[in-house]
Amino acid sequence: MKRAYLIYQKDEAEKNKGFIELFRQAGKREKIDFSYVPVTEYQKASEEKLPDLVLNRTRDPEVSRWYEERGVPVHHDSRLVALANHKYQMIRYFEEKLPETVRQHKWCPTTKFVPDASKLCSDEAVERSLTEGYEVIKSVSGHGGSEVFLMENRRQWEQVLAGREVILQEKIECHSSDMRVYVLFGEIYCAMLREGKDDFRSNFSLGGSVRKMGLTDLQRKYIDCFIKCLPEYEKGMYSIDFLPTDDGGLLFDEVEEMVGCRMLYQHTEYDIVADYIKKLDL
Repeated sequence: MKRAYLIYQKDEAEKNKGFIELFRQAGKREKIDFSYVPVTEYQKASEEKLPDLVLNRTRDPEVSRWYEERGVPVHHDSRLVALANHKYQMIRYFEEKLPETVRQHKWCPTTKFVPDASKLCSDEAVERSLTEGYEVIKSVSGHGGSEVFLMENRRQWEQVLAGREVILQEKIECHSSDMRVYVLFGEIYCAMLREGKDDFRSNFSLGGSVRKMGLTDLQRKYIDCFIKCLPEYEKGMYSIDFLPTDDGGLLFDEVEEMVGCRMLYQHTEYDIVADYIKKLDL
């Protein structure tokens, strides 16, 4: 029996009990023993014998790096963990790596990096940003839509974001929807359209609706350009989120390397955990 660790922050593990159990049950069928390990204990847990595989679900690249230095396969690669959990670094990376055929057209919202959001906490700074066309403010490390705000609503974000790195972006008219493309071992697995409910954000966890989406051949080729750019793209399970435009195009939004899968289990027949484990080569 092979051994695999699922490493989480304790509060995240509590929220993802069902997800962890899916790994345990599917792992048994493939003779892989998946164990939850708190991030505070991963080095101690690995002292006597290293696991055969690690799933780093902490968003901390140092956890991945620790296992990489010891020759243990880890999903995800420390480079991907670092990039995907810093929105601006991810955009800059794609600016350098995407094919010219993609970059010669608009491929993501106009974006500005601000190293300290405190500089924006005045009526004058907000008005200046709005005049420049930046209507949305996001922390570079936020997840689930909880740290995404309209620039004009300063009272909602100034205390949350003050002192932190943020990006400012234009607001894309996509009818409060986005497309999450699940990627499994470098292949498009499934695309889900998320639509916001009384909110410009479309996150499922915030109460939006969701449905499976078919992709055209052109969309698949376009999305594949993003996948092939990522470090160790052919390993693991992650998602790339896009904003659909009225002309049928897609604008890059973000990469979720610690992607949630609840919507797949609630709204499709897919079992992404079982399919993931079947593809493991240990």
